[in-house]
Amino acid sequence: MYPLLVASLITVTIAVERFSLYRRSGTNMALIKAHLPQLLMDGEYCQATALCEKAGGIVGGLLTNAIAHRRVVNNLSEFLSGESIAAASRLKDHLNYVSAIVTIAPLLGLLGTVTGMINSFDVLSIAEGQPFAITGGVAEALVATAFGLLVAIVAMMIHVWLSQVVNRLISNIEMGASLCLTSIKED
Repeated sequence: MYPLLVASLITVTIAVERFSLYRRSGTNMALIKAHLPQLLMDGEYCQATALCEKAGGIVGGLLTNAIAHRRVVNNLSEFLSGESIAAASRLKDHLNYVSAIVTIAPLLGLLGTVTGMINSFDVLSIAEGQPFAITGGVAEALVATAFGLLVAIVAMMIHVWLSQVVNRLISNIEMGASLCLTSIKED
């Protein structure tokens, strides 16, 4: 039961930390889509930078960085690609742990079932003639299984939700990079 408790605490901790990060990473994509392409085509880089900063989030920061480095880098497309991959990687951090807990929690529950049944049979061999002596071990086994399944179900729901948010943020990153690349004026 203790490993399952630790697994559930890890899941909740990761969910809270990722939720906080994802809230800070949100970008006003409507603002970027509506105004950034024209500003870049007109060569209004200061205004474009201010717009990206106002839009905020991970996409705003990425585009601000790209606009600032447009003359320094040899290939803006490669620069944006690399920055996008790094940003996506940061967004996916720790999700693999939640995925592992989804798999491990039922196994830990089954391990608790096996140990509970072993304890039941030990009690049965010691307490012959006492039919209710086995119920404590069976109850332990069932509780371990139920808790393992509960942890796995909650972890799976959290993983699916976090993955969906990450996919949306990555899609916004790709859209922002594409807008920047197709609109930026060659100097």
